[in-house]
Amino acid sequence: MNTRIRVALFTPLIASSLAVGTLGFAASSAHAAQSAAPTKASCSTKASTNGTGKVTVSGTGFRASTKVLLEGSTGKTFTASVTPTGNFAVANLEDADYSATQSGTGEIACGSAKAAEQKDAKAQFKEGFSQGFALVKADCKKMNQNKNNLAAVDPNFEKGFKAGSELAAQRFCK
Repeated sequence: MNTRIRVALFTPLIASSLAVGTLGFAASSAHAAQSAAPTKASCSTKASTNGTGKVTVSGTGFRASTKVLLEGSTGKTFTASVTPTGNFAVANLEDADYSATQSGTGEIACGSAKAAEQKDAKAQFKEGFSQGFALVKADCKKMNQNKNNLAAVDPNFEKGFKAGSELAAQRFCK
């Protein structure tokens, strides 16, 4: 076989195999980088339900099987062990504004139980307002209906429902 013909036949095969190999390497490198990317860590502080005034600080998305340093606004620090699934929880702490730090990562704000309760109160009011407004806007006769016939309603939801239904009545029920 002629040397020119061999070169002409095999050059495209070699070039295409190199291109395919490079694409495969690039794709596998991108996949490896994506799977190695850490998940976003977060933490929160919740009040104990037993009425002791103590709180539990918990977190998710941390590097597994390591330690997390918790620091409260009172200056006290605690060390928490992270589970193999990336979670931690420390109970029976005094209510303070906490932050969590893990070696090699930045500080993550956990907040305080009081701030979490205020945030929940605002969310309850907003939800009640939306439902009350929508109900009365759709039918003015429902102005004095109880909130979807719920037996026990959050007081903030109830305040929001009342404010929303009153505003809708002013705007739509004349």
